Amino acid sequence: MPNRHRTSEELEFNKTVGTNIKFLRKKENLNQTKIASAIGTTYQQIQKYEHGTNGVSSIKLKKIAKKFNVSMDVLTDPMMIAKYEGFKEEHITDAYINEDIKLYTNEHNKN
Repeated sequence: MPNRHRTSEELEFNKTVGTNIKFLRKKENLNQTKIASAIGTTYQQIQKYEHGTNGVSSIKLKKIAKKFNVSMDVLTDPMMIAKYEGFKEEHITDAYINEDIKLYTNEHNKN
């Protein structure tokens, strides 16, 4: 699903899913063609998923999760990479940092 007419929330979701797919693919030393073959699509489509250019349908998301032996929740979790990597700095994106700053600020402003 192309990103035309998507809300900012949908765009961010697509980016999160794509980043997580790419991370898991590289962790498993797989190329885009192997993932594409496993889920019945093209490597170009995997590339679009990974860049967040296109959204992943629910059935494709399920197939990708099965390929990596993870739940679909893992693929949609914005903190998946940070959790997996034990919060190694090089894997935490600006979006993760900004969210952590918001949580920290909100928590400390309550006191």
